[in-house]
Amino acid sequence: MSPRASTADLLRRTALRMFTEQGFDAVPVAVIAKAAGVSHMTFFRHFPTKEAVVVSDLFDPLIAEAVRAQPQRWRPLTRAVRGLVAAMSQESAREEMSSREFHERIRLAALTPSLAAAVRTAGQETERAIATALAAPGVDDAAAQAAAGAVMGAASSLLLAWAGESNAANTGAADAAATLSRGLLSLLGDT
Repeated sequence: MSPRASTADLLRRTALRMFTEQGFDAVPVAVIAKAAGVSHMTFFRHFPTKEAVVVSDLFDPLIAEAVRAQPQRWRPLTRAVRGLVAAMSQESAREEMSSREFHERIRLAALTPSLAAAVRTAGQETERAIATALAAPGVDDAAAQAAAGAVMGAASSLLLAWAGESNAANTGAADAAATLSRGLLSLLGDT
C-alpha cells in the first residue's frame, strides 16, 4: 500500500470510528485529522469533504467495466443488472463488502440526515457511469438512463436495508452480495 493510500485508510478508519462513537455531525475535520496525527490540510488532500469519507464509491470503475462487458444484444436493464451483479461478485468487491468499514459506511449513510445530499450525489455519479457504459449504437439514451436509475435505486434500497438489519455487522460479504444479487435479479424476474 502506498503512503498516500495508507494515510487515506488511516483517516477513513479514524473518522468512521469517531462518527460511530460520537455521531457524524459532532466530529469536525480538525478533530479527525488530529486523532489521525495529520494536519487539517492533509485530510483535504485525501477527501474533498467530510462526507466523502463515508460516501466515496470505490466501485464505479468496476461497475462500469462489468456493465460494458455484458452482451450488447441484451436490453439495457438486463445489461445493467447483470453487470452490477458481476461487478459485486468480483473478489475485490466481495472483500470490500465483507469489511466492518463497509457496513459502518452504509449504516452511517442510512442513519445520518446530513449525509443525504452526499449519498444522492454519489448515487448519481454511479448512475451516470452505468448509463455511459450502456451507451451503444441502437441503444436509446432514455432507455439507458432509465435502466441505470432503476438499478441504482434498487441497489441503494437493498444496501440501506441490509445495513439497517440488526445482524448486518456480522453477516459479511456473502449476505450483502446475496441480498444485492437476489434483489437486483428480481428486477428481471430471475429470483
